[in-house]
Parts: sequence; structure tokens; C-alpha cells
Amino acid sequence: MATTTACPIVGTTNDVLPPNHPDIDLAKDGQTCPVVGAKTDHHHNLHKHPNVPIPDPASPTATECPALKNVIQQPKSQAMDDEVCPVIGPATTVLPPDHPDTSSAKEGDVCPVTKASVAHHKTKVHTHPSVQAASEEKVCPVTGQHGAAH
Repeated sequence: MATTTACPIVGTTNDVLPPNHPDIDLAKDGQTCPVVGAKTDHHHNLHKHPNVPIPDPASPTATECPALKNVIQQPKSQAMDDEVCPVIGPATTVLPPDHPDTSSAKEGDVCPVTKASVAHHKTKVHTHPSVQAASEEKVCPVTGQHGAAH
């Protein structure tokens, strides 16, 4: 994971799908992930998790992965304010600058972009600093993405 870049939507630097992820042909464009709604068109950098014995396929989460627990201690993860999401692994806790306001979201609401539930994210994510005055050359202070990538 030394040279991975952050996802411009959720800020994850993890490029390995969870071991219990449904089978999906990552090389085929036009497919939608049944878990988070991501399109395969933009995720050709993802890899399937190595085969591991899973006693209960419904239970393993990214928070139980020993490799991902260590990743959030790395300087880049610390700079991005990463936490380990049980679904996608290390991800920034800062919402993208164009994310809709979540202050009036109700407990049962679901993010239309990532299918994330408000119930699990209400107190764990933060509003992105204002980028209204930022030029195209600026770099995001959270994910390191250039202005054009946001």
C-alpha cells in the first residue's frame, strides 16, 4: 500500500476488497458494487482479498484485519485523519467538499453516493474545510488530491 492514492470520494487508501465482498468482475465497466454503490468504471485499481478461511462469512470486517489496523498508524493516514471503516478499511473522516449537508440528516437516512448510513457515521465524520477560494492548482489538505480531482 506504499504508493496507493486516496479515493477522491471517501478518502480511502485501501485498494483491497474485504474477504467477504461479493464476486464482481473489476475489469468490466458499468457494474455497481452492491455494498457501497461504487462503479467499476473508476475502480480498476482494486484487488480481490487473498483467500482466507472465514468461519462466518457474515462477520468479518475491515476493523478485524491486522494489516488495516496498522495502516492507520502510518504518517499519511494520520495526516488524513484516517479511521478504519468496517466496510472499506482506512478512510478519512472528513467528508468531500461537495458532500451535501448532514446536519439535518435523520437516523435512518442513507448517503446517496456511498450507501453509508447516517446512524453509523453521524458523529464520526467531519465537514471539509471550505475550498471556495481554492484554485485548480491547490491540493486538498485532507486527501492530497489536486483541485481538478475534487
